[in-house]
Amino acid sequence: MAVQGGQVSERPRGDEFAHAFEAAFARLQVVVEQAYVSQDAWPNQVAAAIGAAFAFAATDPTVADLLTNEALARGRDGFVRYQRVIEFAARLLEPGRALSPNGALLPETLERALAGGIVLLVAQRVDQGRARELPELVPDAVQFALTPYLGPAEARAIAQAPDRR
Repeated sequence: MAVQGGQVSERPRGDEFAHAFEAAFARLQVVVEQAYVSQDAWPNQVAAAIGAAFAFAATDPTVADLLTNEALARGRDGFVRYQRVIEFAARLLEPGRALSPNGALLPETLERALAGGIVLLVAQRVDQGRARELPELVPDAVQFALTPYLGPAEARAIAQAPDRR
């Protein structure tokens, strides 16, 4: 899929993939960062970011596929780009360590593992043609992301907030 004039065409080749990926990733970053900074408290920032990312993928599954499945299918270059998506998401989770009484004891790889799980969920739904279901999964993804930092009860309360159901 190459992005040309705002339209997405079939599977890009070589440099076309790189350009299409970079354009798609920039769009995703803007959407997620705007949602993240729209909230004051970190748990709500994470919830808003996940909600925005899932809405983005549900609205434009072709672009979500480019950022996930297509990237992974591209070998080394694609994998490096896919890892950038994971790292971007992981950085949004890092402030949670300061909120956790056991933050220093959490595994060093926690944020990347959580981000990877969430991105994989998106990739699977997109690959299965079920991207439209992603907004319904926001509460589960939010609880998954917040539980290591806040504990299950507080993470569930934030995930189940009326604006996320």
